[in-house]
Amino acid sequence: MPEMNDRLKQFLTMENISPARFAEELGIQRSGISHLLSGRNKPSFEFLQRMMNAYPEVNYEWLILGKGRPYKNDHSGAEIESRSQFFTEPEEVDTLGEEGLFAENQSFDTDFEPEQPAENRVFTPEPAPAPVPSGKKIARIIVFFNDGTYEEK
Repeated sequence: MPEMNDRLKQFLTMENISPARFAEELGIQRSGISHLLSGRNKPSFEFLQRMMNAYPEVNYEWLILGKGRPYKNDHSGAEIESRSQFFTEPEEVDTLGEEGLFAENQSFDTDFEPEQPAENRVFTPEPAPAPVPSGKKIARIIVFFNDGTYEEK
């Protein structure tokens, strides 16, 4: 029986989308999709939620367990075309909010950070704090390299 990463590859072929486009639509890093497709990583719960929100017509019993058909009912090219026009720009997906999957049955702590490989996470850099004027000036900077050498500026 094919593994889940093989079914993900099959899904991308059926939808006629690239892994990069798929990553954009789900709001995750391209490397995360690459690791899923290669079988290096297993899909996280958050990944499956995002996919379910973006592709509600997919039979997730097929995707996860390999049982049944790929789509819940007849799947036409019109659905693919309408969705591809909808996703012209990547957008942020809130899968754990009040409108998210299973929200009526479960409560989620919004401060919870799921444990998963870094390549599956979407990082948002925090702005650097403003410098505090202290009257001190930088006298020198030393840069250490991973080969054990350093450079003083």
